[in-house]
Amino acid sequence: MSHRRLEWLKAATSYLDTWAFAPSRHDRGSLVSYGLALLLLIVPLNQGLAAPSKVVSINLCSDQLLLMLAARHQIASVSRLALEPHSSFMAAAAVGIPVNDAKIEQLLTYNPDLILASPFSPPHLLNLLTKLGFRVEKLPHRSNLEGIRDNIRLMAKWLDRKDQGETLIREMDRRLAEVESRLGHLIRTQSEKPVALFYQPRGYTSGSGTLQHEALILAGWRNLSAELGIVGYSGIDLEHLLHGRPDQLFTSAYTPGSESLAQRSLRHPALARITGGKPIVQIDYRYWICGGPMIIDAVESLANAHNPGGS
Repeated sequence: MSHRRLEWLKAATSYLDTWAFAPSRHDRGSLVSYGLALLLLIVPLNQGLAAPSKVVSINLCSDQLLLMLAARHQIASVSRLALEPHSSFMAAAAVGIPVNDAKIEQLLTYNPDLILASPFSPPHLLNLLTKLGFRVEKLPHRSNLEGIRDNIRLMAKWLDRKDQGETLIREMDRRLAEVESRLGHLIRTQSEKPVALFYQPRGYTSGSGTLQHEALILAGWRNLSAELGIVGYSGIDLEHLLHGRPDQLFTSAYTPGSESLAQRSLRHPALARITGGKPIVQIDYRYWICGGPMIIDAVESLANAHNPGGS
């Protein structure tokens, strides 16, 4: 950034900060008008560059793919959630990278040439950034393996890191093939697949169209919730669960070791009887917050439950 553009940036953010202390509505209006005029002068000059060099992510899902695919020097900032180990699969990789809270005054200081968001990011923020001339890309929400592959390729294209994207996809496919090979001698037909489901506190479960459903199918299970007609995340009553006689129950606690009245329902004695005393298997919650390559780790954990203690 040139010295003049840096001075404009400092002036603009200073005026936005001053707005909060303006004595009257008229003064505030004048300050905002002048501040926005200054902001228009700092529209990035490098929009046409093929490989962005100052990428800012304001969403956990884009954080994680960015950390997986970008060169370290390309990353200017990630969201604060990227450092939260119970939410972020890439928390260790995010250490040392500046974090943001998706505030306009923060984002402008980075003068980013690419801002990564999600369909659920604040529309007013994305509209303002776009009006100021910044390149904003929204990473779609995905709930199946093909969509995850699409998102990897999309992020790799935005970063000009297509080779890295294809390498990541090949590694996913290699690990999936290993799971299929390992389960091949156990599960030969659909009817031989054991029945399972995700069972959460307060009786919530994961039907078709969810990442948990996709992972169960890839790991050689039939999803009882989907077979009962449940779509998305919804409740399942204990009667239907017991009547379905699942072979295995899975759950995902956001914070391992936590305790609540709702979580105690997972220790209902009927659940243990229906599965022959098998304990409910805990799968990390961070696998499900975003659709990404971490689904393969979940598939491997789910596949291991066919043969506890085995390889």
